[in-house]
Amino acid sequence: MSRTRRARRTPARHWTTNVSAVVLPLVAALGLASCGARLGSGSGPIEVSGSSTVAPITTLVAREGGFDVTVEAEGTGSGFERFCAGETAINNASTAIPGAGQPVDYVAQCEQSGIEFLELPIGLDAISVVRNSQASFVDELTRAELRSIWAADSGVSSWSQVRAEWPDEPIGLYGRPDTSGTHASFSHAITQNADGLRTDYTATDDLAQLSQWIADDPGGLGYMGVGNYLSTTHEHQARVTTVAVDGLQPSLADAQSGRYGNLTRPLFLYVSTKALEDEGVARFVEYYLESAPSVLPRTYFYPLDRGAYIHTKERFAARTAGTVYGGDPFASIEAAQVP
Repeated sequence: MSRTRRARRTPARHWTTNVSAVVLPLVAALGLASCGARLGSGSGPIEVSGSSTVAPITTLVAREGGFDVTVEAEGTGSGFERFCAGETAINNASTAIPGAGQPVDYVAQCEQSGIEFLELPIGLDAISVVRNSQASFVDELTRAELRSIWAADSGVSSWSQVRAEWPDEPIGLYGRPDTSGTHASFSHAITQNADGLRTDYTATDDLAQLSQWIADDPGGLGYMGVGNYLSTTHEHQARVTTVAVDGLQPSLADAQSGRYGNLTRPLFLYVSTKALEDEGVARFVEYYLESAPSVLPRTYFYPLDRGAYIHTKERFAARTAGTVYGGDPFASIEAAQVP
């Protein structure tokens, strides 16, 4: 296996509505302008932490609405640690909040800290298996083959070990650290265990870096959110491509219909009810829910259906606290899709 290393975590990315290496090129390309004076919290920027996957969505929403928001992209799990400790107003999350029976019970942590929260689904993701374009023989992988490559007990280091007719060339594995919701979701989907991946791969929360690693390695194979793949820089686009999983690509139609299976997941905002006492935070979240359906396609993620947004707005308006997912971060998307 090329570039074999222990999975490691790179430092969290720090984004504000003024600076974002991912979002600003997109905004410039679309000719979008800032909306003038910022409208953030009266006591300073609105602090948002959590998912690197959701970070570009939140950053663009804040920029377009003119809100003063600071986004730390450090992974869903690390974000819940801070959120449940009362350190942040909002947590971006690429899984529902884990509860009893999960490796870390963040529902209980929030309860113990007196943090009441609103759970607000805002979009849809299809975790994408991405390879270097030079590995053109890999058009499709089955879930069983992905498990043979990625499982904790895997000894696979070359393509010929996956299929005998493939060349005896090394596979380089790249992905997300174990504090990432994407890591947990991919692991659960492929191994039926949220912590079931091998550790000798290269990991980062910097999604531009992840794309670059796969683009630079002729045998590179990794996983990321569909929006992260589709927003890959022009420099790397010609050198990476998605792999069909059991014959299905991570398309909008197959994600929304559920055909892409448990590699499809809802994306969330978790908002502290105490933080909503600040008028600036409340306005930001309200604006977010109104603009999410139009912003998501421009960050290359998928919107939920109309009924899901109606349901989410109703929960927000009523300040309905708690999780409807029962502490299961891997529940099906239907709970977010229907009112």
